[in-house]
Amino acid sequence: MGSLSPAKTLGGVGGILVFFPFLSLVGWILILLATKEISETVQDKSIFDDALLAAITAIIGAVVFVAFIVTGSIAGLFTFGFGFPRFLLFFGILGAFWIFTIISAIFLKRSYEKISQRLNVSAFATTGLLYLIGAALTIVFVGFLILLVALIFQVVAYFSIQDRPPSPGWGQPAPQTFSSVPVSQQPAPSQEQAQVESKFCLKCGARLPSVAVFCTSCGAKQS
Repeated sequence: MGSLSPAKTLGGVGGILVFFPFLSLVGWILILLATKEISETVQDKSIFDDALLAAITAIIGAVVFVAFIVTGSIAGLFTFGFGFPRFLLFFGILGAFWIFTIISAIFLKRSYEKISQRLNVSAFATTGLLYLIGAALTIVFVGFLILLVALIFQVVAYFSIQDRPPSPGWGQPAPQTFSSVPVSQQPAPSQEQAQVESKFCLKCGARLPSVAVFCTSCGAKQS
């Protein structure tokens, strides 16, 4: 596998640039490139595919949000000429923005969970979860604070990437090796060894085991 240093740099720098309004778009582009580097390094194309879908749906949501402001829907709530059609337009555009934000967070969460599993960096899984919770709660504005925390975790996650991805069996001891010769095929004791391990009876001369106390033929005691 290749080095993850480019992904670490792109994602870390991009995560920092996201905090600056005029550089936020550049930051997200760098993050997208970082996920592409990770996807190619760990050979999992779905990581980048999910991140790309998250970017596309986020762009659609941003366009909807801009349209929400340009059409003057917010200003219409504070005028005396507020009517029912404008009321529908306000909540319709706001609801569309909310839905696309949640869809984007779902795809980003899927991408970050896969990165977390592949690189063994739990901060990615935490980031994805916070993005989803924050996106779901943006409708009540509390979610924006959670999204801010998610952005912080995102920077930490990218800078926590190791230069080399962990390989299967990382840190496991080497397998033990055993003799290829079966026990049944071990060489048998030589004839000389067999002779050394035997003796002869002192009385009748019969061959006896070396540990024999009495002769098995004549019964004489061996001293």
